Amino acid sequence: MNTFVVSGMTCAGCAAKVEKALQVIAPQISVTLNPARANVPKNIPLANLNAALGAVGHYRLSELAAEPATGHLASDYLTWFKTYYPLFLIIALCAVVALASANWMMGFMAAFYIAFGAFKLLDVPAFARSFSRYDIVAKRVPLWGYVYPFVELALGFGFLFYFQMTLVTWIALITSLIGAIGVIQSVGRKETIQCACLGTVFQLPMSTVTIVENLGMAAMAAWMLYFGMSGMAPGMMMDM
Repeated sequence: MNTFVVSGMTCAGCAAKVEKALQVIAPQISVTLNPARANVPKNIPLANLNAALGAVGHYRLSELAAEPATGHLASDYLTWFKTYYPLFLIIALCAVVALASANWMMGFMAAFYIAFGAFKLLDVPAFARSFSRYDIVAKRVPLWGYVYPFVELALGFGFLFYFQMTLVTWIALITSLIGAIGVIQSVGRKETIQCACLGTVFQLPMSTVTIVENLGMAAMAAWMLYFGMSGMAPGMMMDM
């Protein structure tokens, strides 16, 4: 296989369009967004590939410039970090905000669900469309994609105000595990689709980072259910 640089791609939708256009020439061609690369069987003229791309948009393949292995690795890591920087920043801010809570884990989950739910509310229809591409429930029940942002907000406020903690924590656990299943399936199939965890404001590709995010929230919910809600605010009961 030859590897080419793809120019003109700005989101997962572009990557899918480029891959579909190139697979007309050779079905085994694969395209990635970060880094923007196309893996193409040898002996296919570059001119033919670019002609196919020209018919679907302002995309172009070019030869991958040779660079030292260490430099290439550092560049890939930098690109990866820049791609996921918004996600890391928001999670870090949630962790800092949670320090003001009597129970750090509950405070983090409250901040996490409120922040992530709020980003999804900026464009609910767009989120629902993106979500239905990989979530196992939203694929079968499209309405779930429209309801999900409000469920996340409700979970966030439940953790924030210590309301019906057993029910809220169980819902958080179940929704996180369901989300993880869809993401794992998508990553396993190497689909070039956008992660909708922050709605459609940021162009985050689906990857193992999303799997860790879902399983991490599931693990925290399971921890609280198993070990109890220690450190709750005075006078608060488990099933308030």
